Amino acid sequence: MTKLSTLYTIGEMSQIFNAKTEKIKTDLLVHGFSIDSRTMNAGELFFCIKGENTDGHHYISQALEKGACAVVTDPACIPEAIRQSSFPRILVPDPNLALREWAADIRKRFTGKVLAVTGSNGKTTTKEILAGLCRHLDPNAYATPGNFNNFIGVPLTLLEAPPDAKWWVIEIGTNHFGEVAELSKVVQPTAGIITNIGQSHLEFLQNTEGVAREKSGLFAGMSPGNKVIVPDTLLHLDLVEEEAVKAGVDIVKTTGVTEQTTEKNCKIRFFNEWFESSIDSPLLQQNLVLALTLLKEEGVPVALLKLAVAALDLSVKGRYQQIEMDDWILIDDTYNANPSSFYSVLENLNKTYPGLRKIVVCGAMAELGDLSPELHRQVGETMVKNGVEKMFGLGGAEIKFYLEGWKNGGGETEAAQRFSDIDDLTKTFREELRTSDVVLVKGSRSAQMERFVEAML
Repeated sequence: MTKLSTLYTIGEMSQIFNAKTEKIKTDLLVHGFSIDSRTMNAGELFFCIKGENTDGHHYISQALEKGACAVVTDPACIPEAIRQSSFPRILVPDPNLALREWAADIRKRFTGKVLAVTGSNGKTTTKEILAGLCRHLDPNAYATPGNFNNFIGVPLTLLEAPPDAKWWVIEIGTNHFGEVAELSKVVQPTAGIITNIGQSHLEFLQNTEGVAREKSGLFAGMSPGNKVIVPDTLLHLDLVEEEAVKAGVDIVKTTGVTEQTTEKNCKIRFFNEWFESSIDSPLLQQNLVLALTLLKEEGVPVALLKLAVAALDLSVKGRYQQIEMDDWILIDDTYNANPSSFYSVLENLNKTYPGLRKIVVCGAMAELGDLSPELHRQVGETMVKNGVEKMFGLGGAEIKFYLEGWKNGGGETEAAQRFSDIDDLTKTFREELRTSDVVLVKGSRSAQMERFVEAML
């Protein structure tokens, strides 16, 4: 169930969708809607959303039993059992598209600034940092909840966004070509960030050049003169800049930072100023710099940014979360994984913890297509190059490729093990754990590596 920030009548919605209505009054005011019949309340509008694994049209009867005021449906998909029955409906060719059209209308009415974040990895962390800074400037600032960054999540985010906020921070993800561009047209960002270009979703995007073109789709919904912040090390930067020129969008490149760390705090020098922050990870500092650069380009004074950074509380579970155990360090990076994020984390691990024994507990990386074996090998090899001394893999065939890469990189064969059972893994790990070990836990969502973290805690 989603409560609306802006109310519409059925008639207004049918005009947005260019849809026909049946058995319902056009002056009826819609206070809420649902895409899940299990969670909806009486009087709400039910959208028959088609997902990867289910189709909302199969649940029209349940929605009506819950008291749905009307159903947004493709008439061709209404189940035969209720096709001839009389129930209130808004007829559209594609309920998923109708949801995006409604969200786009919400966006058109918003007069504040909309900041969009996309990239191969680091999107959610950067979004959270940016949102935290914006909330210091405006308590009503709103951001994408969790990782609601797809064709369904983005519209839901916009429909819930408060119209009186000064800032909306919207995360945009992708799995297939064209999705970022289409979502950008809905979001219409006034400014944006591309965190990086890496080896993600290669099953559909084919290669990193394909990823760069897809992320450049962010420009599709932007106006000439809008700015997009990118790291100066962005892969395929020339391609991205070329696409930006076509759209009239200005690319602003960040630079590196100077770091100064004490026992009590961490300072980074940027914009010729020292920022005091609780963020001591170089990876997260990169995300912070992207967010700061965007807000400075949007006219926020550096003095205010310094205050916002000092007040920033960043505790994002599963995203390079450093946990001090009794006598060792656990780094929970289980939220997701792709080769690019793995390389970055391993490099950061090597730089941050010199002299300490480093262990990787890993699951498979998903959505890599035919390149999956080779990319898992490369990550295994990179572990060795970055000083990892032991590797525990949990899962199926992909772990075998990690092990092959580990061996190719010169790692000791007996120092890398594969497990198919989480209990066996945790038992062996506890037996081999030493004082002062630094342990990175990482894998794609499908690997469910958070199970290992939970077992340790």
